[in-house]
Amino acid sequence: MTTSPSDGAHQTILVVGGRGFVGSHITRALLDAGYHPHLLGPAMDCDLLADVAGAIGETTGSVEDPALVRDVLARAKPAAVISCAAFGAGRDGLMRSGERDADRAFAINVDGFRHLLEAAAAAGVRRVVWTSSTVVYGPATDYGASPVDEAAIKRPRTIYGLTKHLAEEVAAFAMRRHGIEVVGLRLPLVLGPGLWYEGAAAALMTLLRATRTAGNHHVSFHNDPIDLMHVRDVAAACLMALRHNAPLGGIYNINGFTASVSDMVKLLAVRQPSLHVTHTIAPSGDLFPLISDAHFRRDTGFAPAIDLAGLIDDIASAKE
Repeated sequence: MTTSPSDGAHQTILVVGGRGFVGSHITRALLDAGYHPHLLGPAMDCDLLADVAGAIGETTGSVEDPALVRDVLARAKPAAVISCAAFGAGRDGLMRSGERDADRAFAINVDGFRHLLEAAAAAGVRRVVWTSSTVVYGPATDYGASPVDEAAIKRPRTIYGLTKHLAEEVAAFAMRRHGIEVVGLRLPLVLGPGLWYEGAAAALMTLLRATRTAGNHHVSFHNDPIDLMHVRDVAAACLMALRHNAPLGGIYNINGFTASVSDMVKLLAVRQPSLHVTHTIAPSGDLFPLISDAHFRRDTGFAPAIDLAGLIDDIASAKE
């Protein structure tokens, strides 16, 4: 049986989807902590890890192939697994990709995840950390005004949300059947350097990147408060779950901070006085309930390091 990932550094951690936006930051966080990441995932047009290529192992392929997953686990012998695997088509965001090709979304997000957990259990891996999403909750209008916690009923209305809901059930089944510890982290909207795909996050990133220039900028977006998290805080939360010595729950909400576009515009004006932003308030569209991350903070001691001001400063100085 493999040792616990908290036993020391220089251990191999399998990172599924490690070349993606979130996965690449997790890979860097593992390297910084002294681990040896081995990546499993498809080839990517955007290389976010070019500068650390010699420090990582890699297998190109998909969790859709159970034989490949078993082979990677046998060769890499990881102490633990972190999975960020999710179907994305080109530059489409995850929700748009799911709506356009539900079959692939189910094949990767649900069946592929099942393949991974079964292979990890058979290989003696004792902990798998993976990224779920707060879109499992469904529209904000289905809930009250208070932030929801993990006890709130899941009511997904998108294909992506449905696949994450089912993946959470797959994880719970694997824990019961195989005794493997599976810790899911429900991510809010994630922002930060390296975001390359389209969607709501991309629209906000375009606004935040405007701090690098003077002049006029227009944004059309709703003004409801939304939960946001810097991608480096997501990576830190994944490592916290990976290394935590005590048993953890099966699913947690995590969050960085809550803000509206008006909050962003006000801070942008302070950071870049020569930037003039016009905000047209658009319909809310896919608006999800605000969440409480109190359980994860309580169980792990985790606290995000980057607030909205820190995010703006980081985007302003980032070289992308």
